[in-house]
This record gives sequence, C-alpha cells and structure tokens, in this order.
Amino acid sequence: MVFDSGPPNSWRSVFDQAPLAHYVNHPKKRFRFQFGPVYYRGRLDGTARVLIVGQDPSTNEILAQRAFVGQSGQRIQRLLAKIGITRSYVILNTFIFSVFGQFDTELRNISLEPEVINFRNLCLDKALTDNPLEAILTMGAAPKHAYDHWPGRPQLPAFFLTHPAAADSMVLSDWNKDLQAMASAITKDPDGQVDTAPYGNKFTTADSVSIPPFDLPFGIPDWHGNGGHSTRDGNNRIIWESPLS
Repeated sequence: MVFDSGPPNSWRSVFDQAPLAHYVNHPKKRFRFQFGPVYYRGRLDGTARVLIVGQDPSTNEILAQRAFVGQSGQRIQRLLAKIGITRSYVILNTFIFSVFGQFDTELRNISLEPEVINFRNLCLDKALTDNPLEAILTMGAAPKHAYDHWPGRPQLPAFFLTHPAAADSMVLSDWNKDLQAMASAITKDPDGQVDTAPYGNKFTTADSVSIPPFDLPFGIPDWHGNGGHSTRDGNNRIIWESPLS
C-alpha cells in the first residue's frame, strides 16, 4: 500500500516559512494551536489539475496532519470522483491552524494580516507554478475571501462552492449547479469515471468516499479517513475513537 511520504524539499522550504509564532501568539486568541498546524493534502509532485482551498483544519485533520480528511473531506472526495478526479488535486487552507468560531469580521481581518496572507499566497503561488492546474474550487466563505485576495490568482475556471459541513440542502443544490461545468473544465484522471447525475436533497452514505491511503501518512489506522472518529474536548484534549471492537 502506498502512503504519502510528506512534502518534497521544495515544498518543505515553503512550509518552513509558516508564521507559526504569529498564530500562536495572536492577541485575538482565535486559533487552536495546541496540536500544531496542518498544511495540505494531495499531490505536491507537480501533477495536480485541481486546486481546492478550504478554511482550517479540525480534529480529524490534526490527527492525520492532512487537510479535509473528516466527513467534509470524504464528501469532497466523492465530488471529485463525480467529475472524474481520483488523485490529481492539491488542497490548501485559508488558515493552517484550527479557528474558534465562524469566519466573522475579526477573522476576515486576521486573514489579511501580512504574516497570514503572505504565507498563504506563497503556498497558492507555488501550487499554481508547479502544477498544470485547470480549475480552482473554494469551499466556503473563508476560501472565497482568500481567493479574492490572492494577487496571483490565474485566469482559470473557479467554482465558489458551499462548504460541505453546511446544511445538506444548501450544499447539494449549490454543488449540483456546477457539476457539469466542473466536469467540462477539468480533464478526468485515467481511472476516473465522470458522473454528473445530480445529488439528492440530503447527503447519503453513497455521497462520501474514503480518503485514499496515498493521501495519508504511513502508520495512520486504516479506518482514519473513513467516517468521523474524533471530537474536541477543550483545547488540550482530543477524543479519538476507533470503530473497531
């Protein structure tokens, strides 16, 4: 089984520039920093055709040290599969630490602080430079804000999608309207199967796909990335539950 061995040196040199102290010592105290940052998920080898921008990592992401691996990530994995993409994607976030609360005015302002925006744009620029991107997907208000304030954003199709953790009816009606356009804009992977049949009114088990092992680090349990298995109990404690008896 193939696992993600981590970022290559060219990406490590970028991630090493993360403004960790700025997040940890931020006077507004909007970040959960106790379990560290999460930088990415997906291809860092120059083969991504889709760039996905999310908001921030939650508990499943912190445990795997990869973005969008919980329930929301599994729904996105199915969305990618519906447009024929099985592996040619890279995922970055607006913030590299988990945030308290929703993307309000205060977080909008923090998102534009030089330390935060410059590092984020450095990562976005590298994703653009290194990969034959064909489209960009943003998942929610914070990623759309990040996209709008990315000076280097390309003239590529961009789809501003509702975050998969929002109300089912809102998410699915929004995703349905862009399914065909996304499939048309992006070349499917060789093993991909395009299926633009619309979603129903509510997410079902068929609307989620497990996170593939090649997106996850070696040693992570087989069941991680296949359902929501962690919860947060305060800032310094995460409850990680196995589905195995």
